[in-house]
Amino acid sequence: MRVTYVHNPPDPNRHSESVQLPSQAVMLASARATYQAYCQIHVDAQSPTGVAMDRNTGRGQLIFSEQPILLPHECFISVDDIENDESSQPEDIELD
Repeated sequence: MRVTYVHNPPDPNRHSESVQLPSQAVMLASARATYQAYCQIHVDAQSPTGVAMDRNTGRGQLIFSEQPILLPHECFISVDDIENDESSQPEDIELD
């Protein structure tokens, strides 16, 4: 997977606080849990192409389009990466 970032200049009027972002391992595990929960409930439904993960909260949203449009704070984890062997190292995965 690749990490895709969008530059969003900081707002000078906003006070920034130090926030601990979820690690790649946490993001992948959360995306996998979101995807697996959907597949268990919607057995005969359309398969998603991946999960858009919010880097601020670690929450995932299923994506069904081939060309996902992400918000600046989101990254995309494809179904191929989610379905890879769970023993694969999260460091080897690039978040889109």
